[in-house]
Amino acid sequence: MDQYAILHHILENPGKLTSATVADSRGISRAAVSRGISQLIRRGYVVQSYQSSDRRVRPLSLTTTGEQLETDCYQTLQTAAKTMSKVDLDGSGSQVTIGQLTKMLSAVTGKDDTETPDK
Repeated sequence: MDQYAILHHILENPGKLTSATVADSRGISRAAVSRGISQLIRRGYVVQSYQSSDRRVRPLSLTTTGEQLETDCYQTLQTAAKTMSKVDLDGSGSQVTIGQLTKMLSAVTGKDDTETPDK
């Protein structure tokens, strides 16, 4: 599972989610979500706490660093989406071609690699 999606989901529901509820809400295996959460914990972006009533339940929260990372990623995604939406694409239909995607990615990364032919 995409770690950004985990961060975003936890940010929206601080202290209310466990790895099992994240997996169930995203329709992804608990093992995959657990691996992603473990990596985020090791990097210091997520913490697990324990409920006093049931020590098996470990709600997830973002650390201050995790909140900042999620915010930075969100802003980067928004900027990239705005930049890509400004790229002039040809009107050959509703499907985006590889060449058009290359133009959009070039606009986002600042690299001029638009010589890739449309396929």
